Amino acid sequence: MILPRFLLRCSLVVLAPIAANAAGTYYNGQVYQSPQQHTQKTYTTTTGSKYTTGTIYRGGYTGTNGQNAASVRYNPAQNVPVTQPRQQKQNTTTRHGLSLDAGLSHQFADWKLEMKESGSILHYNDVRWNVFDANLKYVFDAGNTPMQINVGGQYGMQWGESSMTDDDMTNGGYLVTQWVESGVLLGAQQGHALSIGTSDGGNLMGFNVGFGLTDFFKVGSVRITPSLGYRYFKYKLETTKNFGLTVDSAACYNVPGTNEIQCDPIVIGFDGSHQAVVWGRNDAGYLENTSYTYLDTAGTYYYEQPGTSHSYETVWSGPYLALDMIYDINANNAVDAHVELGLPGYKSTGDQPYRFDWNHPDSVEDSAGMFSGFHFGTGANWMTALTNSVSMTFGFTFDYYSISGADAKTHLSGAYYENEYNKRLQLWLDAGRTEAEMLDTTTDSNGAVNGDIMAINIVNLSAECPGWVCSAKNEIKSFYKSMGIRVGVNAKF
Repeated sequence: MILPRFLLRCSLVVLAPIAANAAGTYYNGQVYQSPQQHTQKTYTTTTGSKYTTGTIYRGGYTGTNGQNAASVRYNPAQNVPVTQPRQQKQNTTTRHGLSLDAGLSHQFADWKLEMKESGSILHYNDVRWNVFDANLKYVFDAGNTPMQINVGGQYGMQWGESSMTDDDMTNGGYLVTQWVESGVLLGAQQGHALSIGTSDGGNLMGFNVGFGLTDFFKVGSVRITPSLGYRYFKYKLETTKNFGLTVDSAACYNVPGTNEIQCDPIVIGFDGSHQAVVWGRNDAGYLENTSYTYLDTAGTYYYEQPGTSHSYETVWSGPYLALDMIYDINANNAVDAHVELGLPGYKSTGDQPYRFDWNHPDSVEDSAGMFSGFHFGTGANWMTALTNSVSMTFGFTFDYYSISGADAKTHLSGAYYENEYNKRLQLWLDAGRTEAEMLDTTTDSNGAVNGDIMAINIVNLSAECPGWVCSAKNEIKSFYKSMGIRVGVNAKF
Protein backbone atom coordinates (compact mmCIF):
# COMPACT_ATOMS: atom_id res chain seq x y z
CA MET A 1 0.00 0.00 0.00
CA ILE A 2 1.56 3.25 -1.18
CA LEU A 3 -0.34 5.71 1.09
CA PRO A 4 0.44 4.05 4.46
CA ARG A 5 4.14 3.75 3.52
CA PHE A 6 4.26 7.45 2.70
CA LEU A 7 2.58 8.38 6.00
CA LEU A 8 4.94 6.11 7.94
CA ARG A 9 7.96 7.81 6.37
CA CYS A 10 6.64 11.26 7.21
CA SER A 11 5.95 10.30 10.81
CA LEU A 12 9.49 8.98 11.23
CA VAL A 13 10.93 12.22 9.90
CA VAL A 14 8.85 14.29 12.33
CA LEU A 15 9.31 12.10 15.42
CA ALA A 16 13.04 11.39 15.06
CA PRO A 17 14.23 14.73 16.56
CA ILE A 18 11.74 14.46 19.44
CA ALA A 19 12.91 10.99 20.41
CA ALA A 20 16.54 12.01 20.14
CA ASN A 21 16.15 15.06 22.38
CA ALA A 22 14.59 12.86 25.04
CA ALA A 23 17.67 10.63 25.08
CA GLY A 24 19.65 12.71 27.60
CA THR A 25 21.14 16.08 28.51
CA TYR A 26 24.64 17.48 28.95
CA TYR A 27 25.23 20.08 31.68
CA ASN A 28 27.22 23.09 30.55
CA GLY A 29 27.40 25.83 33.15
CA GLN A 30 23.93 26.76 34.24
CA VAL A 31 22.23 25.69 30.96
CA TYR A 32 21.25 22.17 30.04
CA GLN A 33 21.84 21.26 26.37
CA SER A 34 21.13 18.14 24.36
CA PRO A 35 24.30 16.18 23.60
CA GLN A 36 22.83 14.77 20.39
CA GLN A 37 20.82 16.50 17.67
CA HIS A 38 19.61 14.18 14.89
CA THR A 39 18.59 15.82 11.64
CA GLN A 40 17.17 14.30 8.48
CA LYS A 41 18.79 15.46 5.27
CA THR A 42 18.54 14.17 1.74
CA TYR A 43 21.78 13.78 -0.18
CA THR A 44 22.68 12.23 -3.49
CA THR A 45 25.68 10.21 -4.55
CA THR A 46 26.48 8.49 -7.79
CA THR A 47 26.59 4.71 -7.72
CA GLY A 48 26.91 3.84 -11.32
CA SER A 49 23.85 5.48 -12.80
CA LYS A 50 21.76 5.31 -9.67
CA TYR A 51 21.07 7.89 -7.00
CA THR A 52 20.50 6.93 -3.33
CA THR A 53 19.34 8.88 -0.32
CA GLY A 54 20.23 8.57 3.34
CA THR A 55 20.31 10.37 6.70
CA ILE A 56 23.11 12.41 8.28
CA TYR A 57 23.23 12.29 12.09
CA ARG A 58 24.79 15.34 13.65
CA GLY A 59 25.55 15.07 17.35
CA GLY A 60 27.33 17.50 19.63
CA TYR A 61 26.89 20.66 21.65
CA THR A 62 27.23 24.33 21.17
CA GLY A 63 30.39 25.88 22.68
CA THR A 64 30.52 28.98 24.81
CA ASN A 65 31.04 31.18 21.73
CA GLY A 66 28.32 29.49 19.68
CA GLN A 67 30.66 27.30 17.58
CA ASN A 68 29.64 23.70 16.83
CA ALA A 69 32.00 21.35 18.59
CA ALA A 70 30.98 18.14 16.79
CA SER A 71 33.57 15.80 15.34
CA VAL A 72 33.01 14.25 11.88
CA ARG A 73 33.54 10.73 10.57
CA TYR A 74 32.30 8.74 7.54
CA ASN A 75 29.86 5.89 7.56
CA PRO A 76 31.91 3.11 5.91
CA ALA A 77 28.83 1.30 4.63
CA GLN A 78 27.39 4.26 2.80
CA ASN A 79 30.44 6.54 2.50
CA VAL A 80 28.33 9.17 4.28
CA PRO A 81 29.87 11.86 6.54
CA VAL A 82 28.46 11.35 10.04
CA THR A 83 29.16 13.60 13.01
CA GLN A 84 29.76 12.14 16.51
CA PRO A 85 29.41 13.94 19.85
CA ARG A 86 32.74 14.99 21.43
CA GLN A 87 33.20 14.33 25.18
CA GLN A 88 33.35 17.66 27.01
CA LYS A 89 34.74 18.36 30.48
CA GLN A 90 32.70 20.37 32.89
CA ASN A 91 32.46 24.08 32.51
CA THR A 92 33.62 25.87 35.69
CA THR A 93 30.56 28.10 35.90
CA THR A 94 28.74 27.84 39.23
CA ARG A 95 25.97 25.27 39.26
CA HIS A 96 23.14 24.87 41.74
CA GLY A 97 23.34 22.11 44.28
CA LEU A 98 26.07 20.78 46.55
CA SER A 99 29.82 21.01 46.00
CA LEU A 100 32.87 20.06 48.06
CA ASP A 101 36.27 21.71 47.91
CA ALA A 102 39.07 19.98 49.88
CA GLY A 103 42.82 20.39 49.86
CA LEU A 104 46.20 20.22 51.54
CA SER A 105 48.37 23.25 52.16
CA HIS A 106 51.85 23.83 53.55
CA GLN A 107 51.92 27.07 55.53
CA PHE A 108 54.63 29.25 57.06
CA ALA A 109 53.58 31.28 60.11
CA ASP A 110 54.82 33.69 62.78
CA TRP A 111 53.22 34.62 66.10
CA LYS A 112 54.34 37.52 68.27
CA LEU A 113 53.12 38.71 71.67
CA GLU A 114 54.22 41.95 73.38
CA MET A 115 53.47 43.17 76.91
CA LYS A 116 53.58 46.88 77.65
CA GLU A 117 54.06 47.06 81.41
CA SER A 118 56.43 44.14 81.87
CA GLY A 119 58.22 44.78 78.59
CA SER A 120 58.30 41.10 77.71
CA ILE A 121 58.23 39.91 74.09
CA LEU A 122 57.37 36.34 73.10
CA HIS A 123 57.56 35.21 69.49
CA TYR A 124 57.48 31.94 67.55
CA ASN A 125 59.34 32.17 64.25
CA ASP A 126 58.93 30.23 60.99
CA VAL A 127 56.30 27.83 62.27
CA ARG A 128 55.46 25.36 59.50
CA TRP A 129 52.08 23.68 59.27
CA ASN A 130 50.64 20.89 57.15
CA VAL A 131 46.93 21.71 56.94
CA PHE A 132 43.93 19.80 55.57
CA ASP A 133 40.83 21.87 54.82
CA ALA A 134 37.38 21.11 53.44
CA ASN A 135 34.51 23.41 52.48
CA LEU A 136 30.94 22.44 51.62
CA LYS A 137 28.87 24.83 49.52
CA TYR A 138 25.18 24.55 48.74
CA VAL A 139 23.69 26.86 46.07
CA PHE A 140 19.93 27.25 45.87
CA ASP A 141 17.31 29.68 44.58
CA ALA A 142 15.42 32.03 46.85
CA GLY A 143 12.84 33.41 44.49
CA ASN A 144 14.84 34.52 41.47
CA THR A 145 18.04 35.05 43.48
CA PRO A 146 20.67 32.29 43.76
CA MET A 147 22.08 32.05 47.28
CA GLN A 148 24.63 29.83 48.98
CA ILE A 149 25.57 28.43 52.37
CA ASN A 150 29.21 27.62 53.14
CA VAL A 151 30.46 25.38 55.95
CA GLY A 152 34.19 24.78 56.24
CA GLY A 153 36.79 23.32 58.56
CA GLN A 154 40.54 22.83 58.82
CA TYR A 155 43.02 20.86 60.89
CA GLY A 156 46.80 21.15 60.84
CA MET A 157 49.89 19.78 62.55
CA GLN A 158 53.26 21.42 63.01
CA TRP A 159 55.90 20.10 60.64
CA GLY A 160 59.53 20.05 61.73
CA GLU A 161 61.04 22.32 64.36
CA SER A 162 60.88 26.09 64.72
CA SER A 163 62.35 28.51 67.24
CA MET A 164 60.79 30.44 70.10
CA THR A 165 62.29 33.50 71.77
CA ASP A 166 61.15 34.77 75.17
CA ASP A 167 62.71 38.21 75.38
CA ASP A 168 62.51 39.98 78.73
CA MET A 169 65.61 41.99 77.97
CA THR A 170 65.00 44.16 74.90
CA ASN A 171 62.11 46.13 76.40
CA GLY A 172 63.20 45.90 80.03
CA GLY A 173 61.19 42.93 81.20
CA TYR A 174 61.87 41.16 84.49
CA LEU A 175 62.03 37.58 85.66
CA VAL A 176 60.35 37.62 89.08
CA THR A 177 59.44 40.38 91.49
CA GLN A 178 61.04 39.03 94.67
CA TRP A 179 63.95 36.74 95.30
CA VAL A 180 66.14 35.27 98.01
CA GLU A 181 69.68 33.99 97.75
CA SER A 182 71.43 31.84 100.38
CA GLY A 183 68.63 32.56 102.82
CA VAL A 184 69.40 36.28 102.78
CA LEU A 185 66.70 38.71 101.70
CA LEU A 186 67.83 40.84 98.80
CA GLY A 187 64.61 42.70 98.08
CA ALA A 188 63.20 43.59 94.68
CA GLN A 189 64.81 42.07 91.61
CA GLN A 190 65.46 44.07 88.48
CA GLY A 191 66.39 41.04 86.42
CA HIS A 192 66.32 40.71 82.65
CA ALA A 193 66.14 37.35 80.87
CA LEU A 194 66.47 36.08 77.32
CA SER A 195 65.70 32.49 76.36
CA ILE A 196 65.55 30.59 73.09
CA GLY A 197 63.82 27.25 72.74
CA THR A 198 62.68 24.69 70.20
CA SER A 199 59.04 24.35 69.18
CA ASP A 200 57.44 21.27 67.61
CA GLY A 201 54.35 19.12 67.98
CA GLY A 202 51.89 22.02 67.75
CA ASN A 203 48.47 21.84 66.12
CA LEU A 204 45.73 24.08 64.77
CA MET A 205 42.05 23.78 63.94
CA GLY A 206 39.25 26.03 62.78
CA PHE A 207 35.83 26.26 61.21
CA ASN A 208 33.67 28.84 59.46
CA VAL A 209 30.02 29.26 58.51
CA GLY A 210 28.92 31.76 55.85
CA PHE A 211 25.90 32.89 53.87
CA GLY A 212 26.26 34.55 50.45
CA LEU A 213 24.48 35.88 47.36
CA THR A 214 25.82 33.73 44.54
CA ASP A 215 27.16 35.67 41.51
CA PHE A 216 25.37 38.73 42.85
CA PHE A 217 27.14 41.12 40.50
CA LYS A 218 29.77 41.16 37.78
CA VAL A 219 32.80 43.26 36.96
CA GLY A 220 33.62 42.53 33.36
CA SER A 221 33.83 38.76 33.10
CA VAL A 222 34.36 38.28 36.82
CA ARG A 223 31.41 37.00 38.85
CA ILE A 224 31.40 38.15 42.48
CA THR A 225 29.66 36.61 45.50
CA PRO A 226 29.48 38.68 48.72
CA SER A 227 28.96 36.81 51.99
CA LEU A 228 28.76 37.23 55.75
CA GLY A 229 29.98 34.63 58.21
CA TYR A 230 31.65 33.59 61.44
CA ARG A 231 35.18 32.17 61.71
CA TYR A 232 36.91 30.34 64.59
CA PHE A 233 40.67 29.73 64.50
CA LYS A 234 42.79 28.12 67.24
CA TYR A 235 46.42 27.03 67.43
CA LYS A 236 48.61 25.57 70.17
CA LEU A 237 52.40 25.95 70.35
CA GLU A 238 54.80 24.45 72.88
CA THR A 239 58.46 25.02 73.61
CA THR A 240 60.96 22.40 74.72
CA LYS A 241 64.76 22.43 75.10
CA ASN A 242 64.75 26.01 76.32
CA PHE A 243 68.11 27.71 76.99
CA GLY A 244 68.30 31.06 78.69
CA LEU A 245 70.38 33.74 80.36
CA THR A 246 69.26 36.11 83.11
CA VAL A 247 71.09 39.33 83.92
CA ASP A 248 70.30 41.29 87.08
CA SER A 249 70.86 44.98 86.54
CA ALA A 250 70.98 47.83 89.00
CA ALA A 251 70.53 50.72 86.61
CA CYS A 252 70.09 51.44 82.90
CA TYR A 253 71.11 54.71 81.30
CA ASN A 254 71.79 56.39 77.97
CA VAL A 255 75.40 56.72 76.91
CA PRO A 256 76.03 60.49 76.64
CA GLY A 257 75.84 61.80 73.08
CA THR A 258 74.32 58.59 71.66
CA ASN A 259 71.07 56.65 71.58
CA GLU A 260 72.80 53.64 73.11
CA ILE A 261 71.41 52.18 76.35
CA GLN A 262 73.57 50.29 78.81
CA CYS A 263 72.60 48.45 82.00
CA ASP A 264 74.96 47.83 84.89
CA PRO A 265 74.83 44.50 86.74
CA ILE A 266 73.81 44.49 90.36
CA VAL A 267 76.71 44.35 92.82
CA ILE A 268 76.04 42.74 96.17
CA GLY A 269 78.09 43.41 99.29
CA PHE A 270 77.96 41.52 102.58
CA ASP A 271 79.36 42.87 105.81
CA GLY A 272 80.39 40.81 108.84
CA SER A 273 76.76 40.31 109.91
CA HIS A 274 75.81 39.14 106.42
CA GLN A 275 73.47 42.07 105.98
CA ALA A 276 73.02 42.50 102.24
CA VAL A 277 73.36 45.88 100.61
CA VAL A 278 72.57 46.51 96.94
CA TRP A 279 74.19 49.32 95.08
CA GLY A 280 75.07 50.27 91.54
CA ARG A 281 76.03 53.35 89.56
CA ASN A 282 75.42 56.97 90.37
CA ASP A 283 76.57 60.05 88.48
CA ALA A 284 80.05 59.76 89.98
CA GLY A 285 80.43 56.07 89.15
CA TYR A 286 80.11 52.97 91.30
CA LEU A 287 79.49 53.39 95.00
CA GLU A 288 82.28 51.86 97.03
CA ASN A 289 82.64 50.69 100.59
CA THR A 290 85.80 48.86 101.59
CA SER A 291 84.20 47.39 104.71
CA TYR A 292 82.34 44.79 102.66
CA THR A 293 84.18 41.51 102.35
CA TYR A 294 82.27 39.73 99.56
CA LEU A 295 81.16 40.88 96.14
CA ASP A 296 79.00 38.99 93.65
CA THR A 297 77.10 39.70 90.43
CA ALA A 298 73.90 38.46 92.08
CA GLY A 299 71.52 36.53 89.83
CA THR A 300 73.29 36.62 86.49
CA TYR A 301 73.27 33.02 85.33
CA TYR A 302 72.69 30.59 82.47
CA TYR A 303 69.97 27.93 82.62
CA GLU A 304 68.54 24.99 80.67
CA GLN A 305 64.95 23.77 80.74
CA PRO A 306 64.85 20.36 79.02
CA GLY A 307 61.09 19.77 79.30
CA THR A 308 58.15 21.90 78.23
CA SER A 309 58.96 25.47 79.26
CA HIS A 310 56.16 27.33 77.42
CA SER A 311 52.76 26.23 76.21
CA TYR A 312 50.26 28.64 74.61
CA GLU A 313 46.79 28.06 73.15
CA THR A 314 45.44 31.03 71.18
CA VAL A 315 41.98 31.59 69.71
CA TRP A 316 40.78 34.21 67.20
CA SER A 317 37.02 34.13 66.58
CA GLY A 318 34.40 36.51 65.22
CA PRO A 319 32.35 37.72 62.24
CA TYR A 320 33.66 38.43 58.77
CA LEU A 321 32.67 39.95 55.43
CA ALA A 322 34.00 38.21 52.32
CA LEU A 323 34.01 38.50 48.54
CA ASP A 324 34.45 35.41 46.36
CA MET A 325 35.37 36.04 42.74
CA ILE A 326 35.54 33.66 39.79
CA TYR A 327 36.73 34.19 36.23
CA ASP A 328 35.97 31.52 33.62
CA ILE A 329 38.92 31.23 31.24
CA ASN A 330 37.19 28.62 29.09
CA ALA A 331 34.90 25.62 29.50
CA ASN A 332 37.58 23.67 31.40
CA ASN A 333 39.59 26.28 33.33
CA ALA A 334 38.85 29.08 35.75
CA VAL A 335 40.54 31.25 38.37
CA ASP A 336 38.88 32.01 41.69
CA ALA A 337 39.88 34.34 44.53
CA HIS A 338 38.74 35.02 48.08
CA VAL A 339 39.11 38.22 50.11
CA GLU A 340 37.98 38.36 53.74
CA LEU A 341 37.87 41.06 56.42
CA GLY A 342 37.03 40.03 59.97
CA LEU A 343 36.69 41.56 63.43
CA PRO A 344 37.54 38.68 65.77
CA GLY A 345 37.94 38.45 69.51
CA TYR A 346 41.17 37.16 71.03
CA LYS A 347 42.11 34.80 73.83
CA SER A 348 45.50 33.30 74.62
CA THR A 349 46.09 30.99 77.58
CA GLY A 350 49.67 30.18 78.54
CA ASP A 351 51.45 27.84 80.91
CA GLN A 352 55.11 28.04 81.95
CA PRO A 353 55.70 25.00 84.19
CA TYR A 354 59.14 26.12 85.38
CA ARG A 355 57.76 29.33 86.88
CA PHE A 356 57.49 28.43 90.58
CA ASP A 357 55.68 31.71 91.35
CA TRP A 358 52.87 31.12 88.78
CA ASN A 359 49.84 28.88 88.86
CA HIS A 360 49.56 25.84 86.56
CA PRO A 361 48.26 24.83 84.08
CA ASP A 362 46.80 28.32 83.56
CA SER A 363 49.62 30.78 84.17
CA VAL A 364 48.58 33.71 82.01
CA GLU A 365 45.41 34.65 80.16
CA ASP A 366 45.17 37.46 77.62
CA SER A 367 41.81 38.38 76.11
CA ALA A 368 39.83 40.93 74.11
CA GLY A 369 36.16 40.84 73.16
CA MET A 370 34.67 40.27 69.74
CA PHE A 371 35.23 43.13 67.26
CA SER A 372 38.46 44.09 69.07
CA GLY A 373 40.84 42.41 66.64
CA PHE A 374 41.41 42.51 62.89
CA HIS A 375 41.71 39.72 60.34
CA PHE A 376 42.63 39.96 56.67
CA GLY A 377 42.53 36.77 54.67
CA THR A 378 42.97 36.12 50.98
CA GLY A 379 43.73 33.33 48.57
CA ALA A 380 43.46 32.33 44.92
CA ASN A 381 43.18 29.07 42.96
CA TRP A 382 43.53 27.96 39.38
CA MET A 383 40.94 25.27 38.62
CA THR A 384 41.11 22.82 35.76
CA ALA A 385 38.38 20.27 34.98
CA LEU A 386 39.22 16.57 35.08
CA THR A 387 35.70 15.21 34.48
CA ASN A 388 32.20 16.58 34.27
CA SER A 389 32.10 16.96 38.07
CA VAL A 390 35.68 17.07 39.35
CA SER A 391 38.36 19.76 39.06
CA MET A 392 41.91 20.04 40.35
CA THR A 393 42.89 23.28 42.11
CA PHE A 394 46.29 24.89 42.69
CA GLY A 395 46.73 28.09 44.69
CA PHE A 396 47.95 29.99 47.74
CA THR A 397 46.60 31.24 51.09
CA PHE A 398 47.41 34.25 53.28
CA ASP A 399 46.09 35.29 56.71
CA TYR A 400 46.94 38.13 59.07
CA TYR A 401 45.41 38.49 62.56
CA SER A 402 46.22 41.34 64.95
CA ILE A 403 45.11 42.77 68.28
CA SER A 404 46.24 45.84 70.19
CA GLY A 405 45.24 46.59 73.78
CA ALA A 406 44.05 43.20 75.00
CA ASP A 407 43.73 42.74 78.75
CA ALA A 408 46.12 40.46 80.62
CA LYS A 409 45.75 38.27 83.68
CA THR A 410 48.57 36.53 85.52
CA HIS A 411 47.56 33.66 87.80
CA LEU A 412 50.06 33.61 90.65
CA SER A 413 50.80 30.62 92.83
CA GLY A 414 49.13 31.57 96.07
CA ALA A 415 50.63 28.53 97.79
CA TYR A 416 54.16 29.69 96.96
CA TYR A 417 53.69 33.24 98.24
CA GLU A 418 51.80 32.17 101.34
CA ASN A 419 54.48 29.63 102.16
CA GLU A 420 57.22 32.25 101.78
CA TYR A 421 55.28 34.65 103.98
CA ASN A 422 54.78 32.05 106.71
CA LYS A 423 58.48 31.14 106.66
CA ARG A 424 59.43 34.79 107.12
CA LEU A 425 56.88 35.19 109.91
CA GLN A 426 58.21 32.16 111.76
CA LEU A 427 61.75 33.59 111.69
CA TRP A 428 60.49 36.81 113.26
CA LEU A 429 58.42 34.97 115.86
CA ASP A 430 61.37 32.76 116.77
CA ALA A 431 63.40 35.93 117.30
CA GLY A 432 60.80 37.21 119.74
CA ARG A 433 59.42 39.75 117.28
CA THR A 434 55.81 40.27 116.22
CA GLU A 435 54.07 40.12 112.84
CA ALA A 436 53.37 43.86 113.11
CA GLU A 437 57.10 44.49 113.46
CA MET A 438 57.77 42.29 110.44
CA LEU A 439 55.39 44.45 108.38
CA ASP A 440 56.82 47.77 109.64
CA THR A 441 57.46 49.98 106.59
CA THR A 442 59.22 52.82 108.46
CA THR A 443 62.94 53.32 107.85
CA ASP A 444 65.91 53.81 110.12
CA SER A 445 68.48 56.59 110.01
CA ASN A 446 70.25 54.89 107.09
CA GLY A 447 67.04 54.65 105.05
CA ALA A 448 66.66 50.89 105.54
CA VAL A 449 63.18 49.49 106.03
CA ASN A 450 62.62 48.30 109.61
CA GLY A 451 60.38 45.42 108.61
CA ASP A 452 60.87 42.41 106.33
CA ILE A 453 60.90 43.60 102.73
CA MET A 454 59.76 40.30 101.23
CA ALA A 455 56.87 39.89 103.69
CA ILE A 456 55.79 43.48 103.05
CA ASN A 457 55.88 42.97 99.30
CA ILE A 458 53.89 39.75 99.53
CA VAL A 459 51.18 41.57 101.49
CA ASN A 460 51.13 44.35 98.91
CA LEU A 461 51.01 41.84 96.07
CA SER A 462 48.08 40.06 97.69
CA ALA A 463 46.17 43.35 97.86
CA GLU A 464 46.99 44.28 94.26
CA CYS A 465 46.05 40.85 92.92
CA PRO A 466 42.83 39.63 94.58
CA GLY A 467 42.68 35.86 94.64
CA TRP A 468 46.28 35.88 93.42
CA VAL A 469 45.19 37.02 89.97
CA CYS A 470 46.95 40.13 88.68
CA SER A 471 45.09 42.09 85.99
CA ALA A 472 46.35 44.71 83.56
CA LYS A 473 44.20 46.63 81.08
CA ASN A 474 45.34 47.26 77.49
CA GLU A 475 48.52 45.30 78.15
CA ILE A 476 48.81 42.97 75.16
CA LYS A 477 49.71 43.56 71.53
CA SER A 478 49.77 40.49 69.32
CA PHE A 479 49.74 39.34 65.69
CA TYR A 480 49.69 36.06 63.76
CA LYS A 481 50.43 35.76 60.05
CA SER A 482 50.72 32.82 57.67
CA MET A 483 51.25 32.15 53.99
CA GLY A 484 50.89 28.82 52.22
CA ILE A 485 50.66 26.93 48.96
CA ARG A 486 47.70 24.63 48.35
CA VAL A 487 46.59 21.78 46.10
CA GLY A 488 43.05 20.44 46.19
CA VAL A 489 40.04 18.87 44.52
CA ASN A 490 36.65 20.42 43.79
CA ALA A 491 33.72 18.04 43.28
CA LYS A 492 30.15 18.95 42.33
CA PHE A 493 27.19 16.70 43.05
